[in-house]
Amino acid sequence: MPVMQAGTTLKAAGDSHPGLQRSGNEDRFHCDAAHGIFIVVDGVGGQAAGEKAAETALATVRARLERETGPIEDRVREAIALANNEVHRLASLRAEWQGMACVLSIAVVTNGDVVIGHVGDTRLYKLRAGGIEKLTRDHSPVGEREDAGELSEVEAMQHPRRNEVYRDVGSDHHDPDDPEFIDVFRRPLETDAALLLCSDGLTDQVTSALITGIVSDFAGHPFEIVRALIDAANGAGGKDNVTVVYAEGPRFAEGEDTRDLRQRRLSTATPSSDVVVPSSVPVGNVHPLHGTRPRRWRLAVLIVLLVAVVGIAAYVQRDRLPPGALSRLRSLAGAPSPVSIGASPVRVAPDQSLAAAVLGAAPGTEILVEPGEYREQIRLKTGVRLTSRVARGATLRLPGGAAENDAAVVAFEVSDAFLSGFRIEGDAATPLGAGILIRNSTVTVTDVDISGARNAAVEYVGNNGGSLIGNDLHDNPGAAIIVRAGASPRITHNTFTRNAGSERTPATLLVEAAARPVITSNTFHSVSPDSLVIPGAARAAILRDNWFVSPPVERPTAPPARSGRGRR
Repeated sequence: MPVMQAGTTLKAAGDSHPGLQRSGNEDRFHCDAAHGIFIVVDGVGGQAAGEKAAETALATVRARLERETGPIEDRVREAIALANNEVHRLASLRAEWQGMACVLSIAVVTNGDVVIGHVGDTRLYKLRAGGIEKLTRDHSPVGEREDAGELSEVEAMQHPRRNEVYRDVGSDHHDPDDPEFIDVFRRPLETDAALLLCSDGLTDQVTSALITGIVSDFAGHPFEIVRALIDAANGAGGKDNVTVVYAEGPRFAEGEDTRDLRQRRLSTATPSSDVVVPSSVPVGNVHPLHGTRPRRWRLAVLIVLLVAVVGIAAYVQRDRLPPGALSRLRSLAGAPSPVSIGASPVRVAPDQSLAAAVLGAAPGTEILVEPGEYREQIRLKTGVRLTSRVARGATLRLPGGAAENDAAVVAFEVSDAFLSGFRIEGDAATPLGAGILIRNSTVTVTDVDISGARNAAVEYVGNNGGSLIGNDLHDNPGAAIIVRAGASPRITHNTFTRNAGSERTPATLLVEAAARPVITSNTFHSVSPDSLVIPGAARAAILRDNWFVSPPVERPTAPPARSGRGRR
């Protein structure tokens, strides 16, 4: 049984959405795969107070955990107690903050283990071998009954007292060792296991069986897992803020315990079992999924209902749906767009033409690209999903005869296109004008590494939508992102490092006055907020909703100083 060793790389992602019935978001999260620290916080006490409690708790917990002194269990316990007392102190200062509090779950991955700290009804699951195990216990009356087996998962989800908790962070002063306050414990974490932390906005709407199916279907692509889970919660009604943080070990997606195991089940199918759709999965022990048809068929029974809800929501509140929600749910249910029922992905190897494969692909095709180098310009197509089978394993470069201003990937007049997991590079031998050029298109780009672009890593021109999620834009002589007039992409959870290195490049981020992007929860390393070129009306929101991280000064062991405060 291989366990996680020191230095093992986790693949991780996180995101948060206010849901469909709330204007604000009281959830916050932190996802640090490099240091193995993952946090979900759910604020309590009304929008302004709940947001303040969650922000305060997250900042305090991070400050203590990033100061690596003492055993991890002690650090986790102290971090939660410090957060509790700071929230409690602030609540006494202003009338609108009185009664504010939060609930939270923390996972710190160490050598072969995960150390967990927990208060309230956020949750932490472990997924392995096709099953799901709930590691935390809900500190709530309904959660206790569910954990004891007195209520089924669906009964607990529908219970009128579902959202009551008897433990929180902030209502009363606490010391770290106070009994009946913090749950802190350690569990083994194997290399073929994954962790999922979430707020109750997910688990009040989506069963653990459906969570497991979504994770297995998108194994190896954390950002797709996170967005699909959030879309599923919103498709089921989106009654609350929903936050998901996901991390998987290096063998989770490729071992026998996930996709290969699913195929092996098909060969042992029995006529009587393929109509079984589990309504709940017991907590406290691993429960393998039942059923023997491909998971897309089993999920379809549940998700078709969600698609209907999303369709109604799309009609009455189109602007409040998350980007790609309907198409993602359709793909999970096996609808024709973007991936047809039973369609096998097209696989491309380095000795084949990736550009030709995309050109010949019909809408609804998924192209899986094997690791290696591809020297050709790629033109995205409507409804075609282009995915590197191994994250950052496939590298895209322009061919030798390309012009110095050319882009490696272009999208012109396309919709519902998808690009994930690639590395895009340019250097002196292979000039790169832009990493990705998107014009009058709707494209989702996730988990892409771009370097060496002389004009921009990503440039939006014209009437664009789509999303740029969880990408690493670094060491580009040009800007990291240029958003031209008319474009309105969603740009979130990306990292920006050492961009705008050329003297002719005005800024790491350049937004024209008539552009309307949503830019939130990104991390800018060693970038002064004043150096960004942003129109006046949007500047305050961008500076408020993103992290600006300065290099460490004075004491090497101190956490990086931050200017600006991120809203998670």
